[in-house]
Amino acid sequence: MKALLFLAILLVPIICVESAPNAHAASGASIPTEGGTWANPTITIVINPQPNQPWFKASYAGDVSRAISRWAESIIAYTDASGSDSIRKLSFLTYVAGNQSVPPNPDVQVDFTQSFGSTQGLGLTDVRISTSGTLGIFQAPTTTTLAAYDPTNTTQLTDIDMINIASHEFGHALGLGHATVSGTDDGTFELMFLSYGQAVGNPRNTLEAPSTLDLYALSYIYDWLATSSTLNSSGHPRTDLSLPSGATYSSEYPYPEQIQMLQTSVSQMRLEILIVAVVAGLLLALVLVFGTLLSRRKPAPPAPYSWAPVPTTPA
Repeated sequence: MKALLFLAILLVPIICVESAPNAHAASGASIPTEGGTWANPTITIVINPQPNQPWFKASYAGDVSRAISRWAESIIAYTDASGSDSIRKLSFLTYVAGNQSVPPNPDVQVDFTQSFGSTQGLGLTDVRISTSGTLGIFQAPTTTTLAAYDPTNTTQLTDIDMINIASHEFGHALGLGHATVSGTDDGTFELMFLSYGQAVGNPRNTLEAPSTLDLYALSYIYDWLATSSTLNSSGHPRTDLSLPSGATYSSEYPYPEQIQMLQTSVSQMRLEILIVAVVAGLLLALVLVFGTLLSRRKPAPPAPYSWAPVPTTPA
């Protein structure tokens, strides 16, 4: 019994050890809109690679295309869950200059630069909103510029970094400002936060995705899609938005990535269970060996009897 109690005491710390949970976002997270909207749900994007520049990676053009595709896939996941499907009517037509014919007047133009320097960060999107006539309408082209290196010009962005930064900047091109918190309630990064939450160039960086807050704000910006295929009136003015009471604040990953994350989580859980089982087996073996050794120890010989003195016969 003592041996089993000893084993239980050893196992409890092992089973209870978990990674510390990520900090949750503060309640009341909000995001402002840019104060404009595209008047047509089909948005054209032209990516301009820089193949002749030594700092440009050929994969960057594909990274930007993937970032835009992930927005479309996250919109599908969000509208399936929320029941609000107006933004599902948004469509993104992406072209890569040099690889195919491109439209002469795209809505969004994506360029690249080696680095912005210490003051500009990793990406910059110049949104143009009409100042006369119908207010709150984006005017083409919105220009997005993405850096290949960090502000110190010493660390190059990985493909994961470029996808994340392009995703953030495309959020601006769609009409979103900067969210007020850096992380969601499920412990993932808020895509539209002001600064990039990961170290540039780290191979362990993870993909980020639009949050439910971002997509809720996007639904507000494009609420006209619920009743019309084109916008004929003014867009909404700049507005600060928060999730409705009871709404879940989390990152909305595309379905294929959700499946992969679930499979990875299950595999990690199995590995942790296997490790615990192996450690428990080793500890049990040690306890049994220890108990066996104790049982085989020879008992100490009894203390010798003290004899009483021999009586003497009087002479």
